[in-house]
Amino acid sequence: MINSYPSSRNFISLRGREKLETPVVSGQRHPNWRHGKNQEYRNKLLKNGTTPVCNKCDLKDKRVLVVYHKDKNRRNNKIENLVWLCLNCHFLVHHHTK
Repeated sequence: MINSYPSSRNFISLRGREKLETPVVSGQRHPNWRHGKNQEYRNKLLKNGTTPVCNKCDLKDKRVLVVYHKDKNRRNNKIENLVWLCLNCHFLVHHHTK
């Protein structure tokens, strides 16, 4: 008979599992942190009533949506320059060449 329960050798406590998982990098620990400026873009779009949906793939999961500057100038925070992108599409916009 095969034991369906994990053996004690393979069991990791929740506290141990938290240490092994990649920590969520946000706020001051995020590489793009600029004294709270990264949230400024997000809040501006939300206050403007722009629906948080990826502009490329229509993904609606707010946990993975970021604000993208169309002209790539992070200081240009005009509404017409800001769009929502999911993390995948954001990566592709910056790194995918055709």
